[in-house]
Amino acid sequence: MKPHRFDNLILIVLFVAGSFLYFDLHYRYWYHFMEQFVLFLYTNAYFSDLIHTPGGLTEYLNGALMQFFVLPHVAPAILALVSGLIAVSALLFYRRCGYLFSALWCLVPGFLFWIFPPESLSVPISLLTGLVVALCYTYSLAGYRRFLLAAGLLTACYLLAAPAHLLAACLMGFYEISKPGNKQKFVTALTYLAFALLLPLLAMRTLFVVPMEEAFFSRYLYHPEYPQPLSFRIIGCSLPLLSILLYGLRKWQSGFKYSRSLCYLLLIGGIALGILYGGRPIEQTYRYDYYARTGNWQKIIDHAGKHPVKDLNALVYLNLALSHTNQLGNRQFDFPQAGLSGLIPQDPVTRLDLIAASEVAWQIGHINSSQRYAFVGVLSSERRVQSRLMTRLVETYLVNEEYGAAQKYITILENTLFYRDWARKMRGLLKEDTAGKTPWITEKRKVNVVTDNPFDPAKALPNALGYLLDDHPDNRPALEYALSYLLLYKDLTAFMQYMQSAQSLYTKLPIHYQEAICIYYATVESNPEAFSSYGIDRSVYERFIKFCSVAGNGPKALQQEFGNTYYYYAQFEETPQRN
Repeated sequence: MKPHRFDNLILIVLFVAGSFLYFDLHYRYWYHFMEQFVLFLYTNAYFSDLIHTPGGLTEYLNGALMQFFVLPHVAPAILALVSGLIAVSALLFYRRCGYLFSALWCLVPGFLFWIFPPESLSVPISLLTGLVVALCYTYSLAGYRRFLLAAGLLTACYLLAAPAHLLAACLMGFYEISKPGNKQKFVTALTYLAFALLLPLLAMRTLFVVPMEEAFFSRYLYHPEYPQPLSFRIIGCSLPLLSILLYGLRKWQSGFKYSRSLCYLLLIGGIALGILYGGRPIEQTYRYDYYARTGNWQKIIDHAGKHPVKDLNALVYLNLALSHTNQLGNRQFDFPQAGLSGLIPQDPVTRLDLIAASEVAWQIGHINSSQRYAFVGVLSSERRVQSRLMTRLVETYLVNEEYGAAQKYITILENTLFYRDWARKMRGLLKEDTAGKTPWITEKRKVNVVTDNPFDPAKALPNALGYLLDDHPDNRPALEYALSYLLLYKDLTAFMQYMQSAQSLYTKLPIHYQEAICIYYATVESNPEAFSSYGIDRSVYERFIKFCSVAGNGPKALQQEFGNTYYYYAQFEETPQRN
């Protein structure tokens, strides 16, 4: 059963490389997204607050590492390295227990991270801490002093890295059971486990005033409003279960033959299958969210042109990108649409929906709604932080001249690494004479609501847009969203009412608007004089005539030539249901 020299090291290195590729290909943008939910502050108060809670050091290290997830490829690299360290620590621990086997056994927790990707590094760090503590224990001296060391290690592990102390107790007990000639081994193992289970109960009555589950798992792995994922327990139990399996097979250990080729084949095959068939089904949405966060709107459009849009949130970002780049009226029907749900998330409650809804509301000039979605997003985060939406709150407060509220979040963000420079720039805008001369602020103030607008864009988008346009008919993004909505629901009568005021905003009408005008005057109202006033391009009109002449051939025959036109959408695509 003993592997050849360096084989285990090679296996672990291969797994680390495979883990990096797996997470980088499938979860890179998801971890960019998750970074904003762990706000690491460079303040003494932040450290003190964490260190005085169970598992506080784990969360401190988690935040210190996760702040770098904002950078490309860093999250996959850190996850791969931590998984490798877990495998190395497990291998060293089992060697100390007298088990010599392939490192493949020790890669089980790492592969579980592939199946259940952790939202933060808290779980991997906790697992690694429990292993390291158990490994340190194996070097303790015999006699009563090892019991004192065990008590000290478990207590420190609980206070700093709960629930790592539970794993450490299990592994320390396994080490005692594995030692030959230890007559009290089962009693010792049970004592360690009982002590680890008793620690949270003692702490919650003396040191902390917290619920029982929080005392056991820390407030970072347990939240009263969010059920703890089953994956936490599966990953946490993986090493104890592996230990039980190894103990049951201990009598046959020397009889097992080690096959180098089989180990390499299994590992490489597992990595290849994971890379080819793994990943999140909405990774495209997280990619688009990252592009939106960094202002790379054209990248969203370019990616959607090469890859089918797979879910509604991705479609929301795509339409938002078309609006930001002034292409919504020209290219909207280059892509499959889904009605209102493709323009803004409906009744947003999830963190992704709230972020997307805030982005759309900000774009159309509904500043108060953008602020409300951002505020709810900050409050609904499990850790009560959301760095990205904090920046949006600062922006909305500055637009609304609420400088005191803006200053509160600026102060928080100034104590971070990657938001510090941005926050310092915003601090310079806390005076009205400076803010009033800043272009992006003045542009948003020009389209901000003047009269009361009782409509929530995420629940009543057409009416909310109507109120915005009543205040500011020149609000081009709001107008284009309104026109987009009317085109999607084929309400050409209302569309033409908006076109009367829209003409002044364009030197040349977007293609889809021209197409809709052609349909309107051909099917609803015959008025050649009014039709000619819109300056329809000859190529657009000729294409309309050609479409009408071949429309009877059916949608499949016309898809390739006319699939990106409003003619095709109005004739063949089903009208979305109104909410």
